[in-house]
Amino acid sequence: MRLAVFGVTGGTGLEIAAQAAAAGHAVTAFARSPDKLPARTGVTPVRGDVFDLAQVTAAVRGQDAVLSCLGTRPWRHVDIVSGGTRVITAAMAAAGVSRLIVMSSQGVGDSRLGGVVGAVAQVVIGKSLRDKTMMETELATTALDWICVRPGLLTSGSGRGRWRAADDGSLVGGKISRADTAAFMLAQLQSPEWVRRRPVVVW
Repeated sequence: MRLAVFGVTGGTGLEIAAQAAAAGHAVTAFARSPDKLPARTGVTPVRGDVFDLAQVTAAVRGQDAVLSCLGTRPWRHVDIVSGGTRVITAAMAAAGVSRLIVMSSQGVGDSRLGGVVGAVAQVVIGKSLRDKTMMETELATTALDWICVRPGLLTSGSGRGRWRAADDGSLVGGKISRADTAAFMLAQLQSPEWVRRRPVVVW
């Protein structure tokens, strides 16, 4: 498939690009600083600003699906997840591309964490959670075949090749590697199972 990936220089985005290329997909890696990407057969770096509608539309035109791992740093927060996704969805509508798989977070919406963990999360990444909540809310108003993936605490290292996924409130807390998060997202490229749903994904 032909895939456009946003947020591709982050840990999960890098995993998506690597795994997608290894599986034979053609990846358009859209990034503000594409020089941060390792050279890889099957991955075409494209320099651009996710807030620039013309640049994003050019990147998604002709693609079979779009994946996004947009994010920002707590100490210099920008609402890039909601703002960037808003541009991406507009670009996809203009380009006639329907499948969008985005990385959100456990702790967003009806997956909010309680107790001490939830309180700490609000202090440490509260702005990020509010940004992702806005993104999920706005995404639900589009006609796209979107999937919001809500991973648990992200870890580095190799994937296990297995995970649990649910959107019924049965999965609270837990961890999952960036590698397995990427693998789960790529597994949704054509699957109808989680379309217009928000699965929590953990080991």
